[in-house]
Amino acid sequence: MPKREQPKAQKTMIAKPQDTPGILLERARLLARQPVKKAASGETLEVLTFHLGTEYIGIPTEGVHEIRPLSAYHWSRVPCAPDFIVGIINLRSRIYSIMDLAVFWGLPPRPLSEKAHILLVRGGNGGGRQETELTLLIDDLGNVCRLRLDELNPTPSTVSAKVQVHVRGVTADMMLLLDLESLLSDPNIIVSEGE
Repeated sequence: MPKREQPKAQKTMIAKPQDTPGILLERARLLARQPVKKAASGETLEVLTFHLGTEYIGIPTEGVHEIRPLSAYHWSRVPCAPDFIVGIINLRSRIYSIMDLAVFWGLPPRPLSEKAHILLVRGGNGGGRQETELTLLIDDLGNVCRLRLDELNPTPSTVSAKVQVHVRGVTADMMLLLDLESLLSDPNIIVSEGE
């Protein structure tokens, strides 16, 4: 009779004590999310696709108000700003922050691409807050396509909790659908003077 192999012990990642509050906060935010309503059969959403490093992302076009190549503008870095704020840019006499979503999510660093674009996005006015406007830095510009919402799959558990909070689901071709309202309502993107 052949011997049964003993299951291999799984490696356990032990969190450092200083990481615990952040981990617990991320878990709480995930658990507090409203359950995703199952979309009506055939309901579609128009999305703009792009890349952040190796991640393939889709963003609803209804929240995107402008698309510009970063190389066409002069922009400035901001001293003492959080890492995810790449700088500021002047668009038609209005100053906007340039947010690097990949850095905000803790994805691996990558060089600034020659194909980099900025997306002027607006939204996140839930809870009586004022609407948020900022520009998102993307590595390259993809296509605009229609996505059937009933074909969205839940975000895999392999995706970090920090990313899952801002994602509505994933398509069969592994495109993460960004929940723009969740992102723009996140208090962690607000930089206050005291920080």
